[in-house]
Amino acid sequence: MKIEPEHHVAEILAAAGGTLVSKIRLQKIAYLLDQIEKTSDFDFVYYHYGPFSRDLENAVLDAEAFDLVKEEERQRASDGARYSIFRLQTKVEEFKVLTSERLREWARQLSEENVTVLELAATAHWLVTYENIQDWETEIRRRKGTKNDGGRLDKAKELLGRMKLNPVGAQA
Repeated sequence: MKIEPEHHVAEILAAAGGTLVSKIRLQKIAYLLDQIEKTSDFDFVYYHYGPFSRDLENAVLDAEAFDLVKEEERQRASDGARYSIFRLQTKVEEFKVLTSERLREWARQLSEENVTVLELAATAHWLVTYENIQDWETEIRRRKGTKNDGGRLDKAKELLGRMKLNPVGAQA
């Protein structure tokens, strides 16, 4: 039985506690969950913030149209940057995509992780797995610049280690 993509979005939100802040966070959670266990038919490509799925973006629009999810756009007071808050609108009675407790627990944990750490973790994994870049640390520093600073790259490597998704050469 094929599960519609909009239900996948609702299940991620439900597992995360009903609310997620940031489109980037939602994209990276969906990507990383798919790396643990293929749970979606979302196609990912590399984009500005790492792995990105237009399929997932469309699934969010469908989830909104079917009143499963509400997306609210806001602006940060500090710099005016726009961001989204996703809220689950209907209770998920049964998980049909995130069927294992392990996946639901990872969705919850990832929802609480720093969004830049998620971006770096997903990007590191992508570089090794899909672009076959052996010296991924040099490449991620080139692509992500100061986002790597403040121990965030180390936290991303540690997160991938806990998820058992270590890129080649990453030490958890």
